[in-house]
Amino acid sequence: MTGRLPFTVDTDLDLGRAAAPWIRAHGADITIRRGAVPHELPDSEAEGPTWQCAGNRVLIAFPWGMRFLVEGGERIRYTAPDDCGPLALRSFLLGTAWLALALQRGLLPLHASAVARGEDIYAFAAPTGNGKSTLGAAISTRGYPFFADDTLLLDPDDVARCYGYKDLKLWSAGVALAGLRPGGRVRETTGYDKRYVEPPLESPHTSGRLKVLCVLSRDMHRGGVFPSPSLEPLAGREALLALYMAVHRKRMARAVLGGRGPIFERIRALARTTDAYRFRRPFVGSLFDEGVRVITG
Repeated sequence: MTGRLPFTVDTDLDLGRAAAPWIRAHGADITIRRGAVPHELPDSEAEGPTWQCAGNRVLIAFPWGMRFLVEGGERIRYTAPDDCGPLALRSFLLGTAWLALALQRGLLPLHASAVARGEDIYAFAAPTGNGKSTLGAAISTRGYPFFADDTLLLDPDDVARCYGYKDLKLWSAGVALAGLRPGGRVRETTGYDKRYVEPPLESPHTSGRLKVLCVLSRDMHRGGVFPSPSLEPLAGREALLALYMAVHRKRMARAVLGGRGPIFERIRALARTTDAYRFRRPFVGSLFDEGVRVITG
């Protein structure tokens, strides 16, 4: 894989293929190690359901005992119960903890999956469960190399430059819609049937220029009839709002980056270089292929 990276990591965990380009055995920017992690931050300044922020520290704590302490954009300490398997640790570390680390280093995360055309990146943003990974996977079968699943990181010095990591994870229904073969489980949890999936094409790059951001929108049926998928260009305030709504973990981003002001400053800069669209499509399998044709046409 080619392309510059915003940071490198030295870790005692196996983080899988997605993080492989970021790993260094020596001279890394960040260390990730098992160690003592507090249950809370008594001087917390902001918090969400599973996290607390105090100065340059973010504590992420889950009810089943897994905890991460992210400090100064330089280190992550983690702890977990003995029965917590390596796949679950990998999944959660590359989720909320990785986002907190990126924010502490000044990167802005977008909740989006993406494909590439050369070094131009086309991203699909939506809340969890709205099909952005499935759409990206399906588009990769049409000749667009897969670039990132779930999260894009925007450069603090060049806001249109983004970084991705490529582990594609889909639920069984998404695997079927995209026409791909499921791989191993994402977690060992019984009944949790999200799988790693190998896309047919992968971008060789870890960074690129964000050219288009499509915000996914569900269209409901009217009188039992579903409208056809459509792509609507956004401009002005609509584009700014769409870009802001695509920011991943907005409350945490505001806490770490210092409020909405720094975020909107970057969003305004991004709007000058990135085309924003709203992709309206019914959330129904029979029209999925038509939606993919609208995007790729």
